[in-house]
Amino acid sequence: MQSVIDIPSRQQEESRIVVRWLNRLHDCIRSEPGNLFAEAVNRTGLARHQLQSGDGLTHEHFDKVMEHVARRVPDLTFRFFREAELTDLGMLGYAILSCPTVGKAMSLMARYMELTSDRYTEQHQALEGFHCIRPLPTWRHFGSDVSIAEDCLAGNWKAVTLMLGPEADLTGAQASFAFPEPDYGESYRSFFQPCRIRFETDQTELRLPQDWLNRPVTTANLVMSDVTSAICERMLGLGSRSGVDTPRAVRRLLLSRPGQHMLRLDEAAEQLRMSTAQLRKRLYRAGTNYKNIVLEVRMALASHYLESTHLSIQEIAYLLDYAQPGPFSRAFKKYYGHSPSKLRGSSLADVSGR
Repeated sequence: MQSVIDIPSRQQEESRIVVRWLNRLHDCIRSEPGNLFAEAVNRTGLARHQLQSGDGLTHEHFDKVMEHVARRVPDLTFRFFREAELTDLGMLGYAILSCPTVGKAMSLMARYMELTSDRYTEQHQALEGFHCIRPLPTWRHFGSDVSIAEDCLAGNWKAVTLMLGPEADLTGAQASFAFPEPDYGESYRSFFQPCRIRFETDQTELRLPQDWLNRPVTTANLVMSDVTSAICERMLGLGSRSGVDTPRAVRRLLLSRPGQHMLRLDEAAEQLRMSTAQLRKRLYRAGTNYKNIVLEVRMALASHYLESTHLSIQEIAYLLDYAQPGPFSRAFKKYYGHSPSKLRGSSLADVSGR
């Protein structure tokens, strides 16, 4: 007996989302000289039939097209999200719009975030009367801080404004960026209005007043919410909150604290709301341990800092919570097979040779 509803696979749904996003992107750059969209698509190696059918399209395809266009249109992210709608996310979008409150809708978005980006994850936490959202780049996308910051904060801001509707009072929100204001800073202020915008802060984050989470979604529909959420579970699984990936949660926690002391096992367990024994056992079942994850995070960050910044080896050692440069250099050489200074030298040679 056939199912009444033909539920696509996760890959099919991702492909459909990418097709919708590419169409949005095409619309928002029509006024640009030349055929910029076609040029970007050709550079990505996509075939015409893929743009129509969506066969095999992934986030990576969309990101490459965006990256090419952004070289000529610096404020592209804001142009794109002005055009975007939650319904571009397919069944997930309908499930979000059907939720009774903004808080429940944001929880659903966070649960299935891997459907909308593989460049970063998000940290959500309550802090000083605000709900704070911070992007955490994945390993492959260290160094894309500005692009990821714009994507995360603009995407969440647009989603919240769509949930609350055009008549909502949006005063009280704040958007902070841990980098200098770019030349197109006015695009930030225009897009996030009436948010308070700050640059060169310690953290990149979007702060929403905590009471916004209790506000109703203007398109709420409890019956539809149950149906669409159930379809999302069948199509995408229970999401990232079921069968929690403990090693990933630990990495995200450590990456959310740049420049601060490296948490001890018991401190990490407290932050993750579990006992030290529980954390140790979960990591053991996943085939790793806390010490190894701390080393992975330190070495990944070290490699990023050496290749992408002008920080000295001593400064990097202190930034990664080593008491002295010596132990850091020895750990780096043991992990990668060569010294930090050798990587720094080869990175400088690459830059000078371009």
